[in-house]
Amino acid sequence: MIFVFLLVNTVVAVWRRQRILAVMAEQRARFFRNSIVNLAVLVAVGSIAVDVHPDLTAADVGWRLPEGNWSDYLYTGYVLVLLIAVYLRSRKGPLSPGTTALLPRTSGERLLAGGAAVAFGVGEEFLYRGLLLAAGTELLGLPLWVAAVLGWVLFVAAHIYQGGRALFTIGLLGLIFTMLYLSSMSLVLPIIVHTLWDLVFLLLIRPRPAVAEQAVTEEAPVEEEIPVMAEVPTPVTEPRRLRAAAPE
Repeated sequence: MIFVFLLVNTVVAVWRRQRILAVMAEQRARFFRNSIVNLAVLVAVGSIAVDVHPDLTAADVGWRLPEGNWSDYLYTGYVLVLLIAVYLRSRKGPLSPGTTALLPRTSGERLLAGGAAVAFGVGEEFLYRGLLLAAGTELLGLPLWVAAVLGWVLFVAAHIYQGGRALFTIGLLGLIFTMLYLSSMSLVLPIIVHTLWDLVFLLLIRPRPAVAEQAVTEEAPVEEEIPVMAEVPTPVTEPRRLRAAAPE
């Protein structure tokens, strides 16, 4: 039921992308609030389902400390440096409409965006990495790499409303999060990196003023205005013969 819900949301995001962007641009606070509530409910339902399922445990879905050695934390540090570099580069280039629509404008929106960043980090890593990989391998018998690729594809597709230019970065991030999870078999490192990325992206990047597109039209030749000179009325002089005939 959880993955059917995610799949339906993904299809709707692709089908009504322009409508979603328009609503998001006008109601960012509502979008952040709904995201927090929806992800909290999905994580709670998923955790309950794992708890009551006889073949799954909390450790199977990544709720445990990293199993790897110090190299995992070194790799996490490298990933954070890479994400900072991507962030600095993104500040110089133009932002996609989907990205611009997400950026908060007011203090209230920034507060909700901070909560949404935590919800995205915890919720999406639990759903697309921990739960999907555990359900795919333990319940459906899929190879680990197939379940990992499936989770990555669904993660990228869920963000398709942000536009094609943002999908490359999202795909790279999804790949990094998946590698962090597979190297440690824990959600701790992916959640930390994912949350930090969203916090930096939503709270530090400022929306740029929209630049009005100017239509490229051929300039019409400007006709020089010739000033119209007002005619000065010529004083009417009486004919001399009339003036001479007039009595003094």
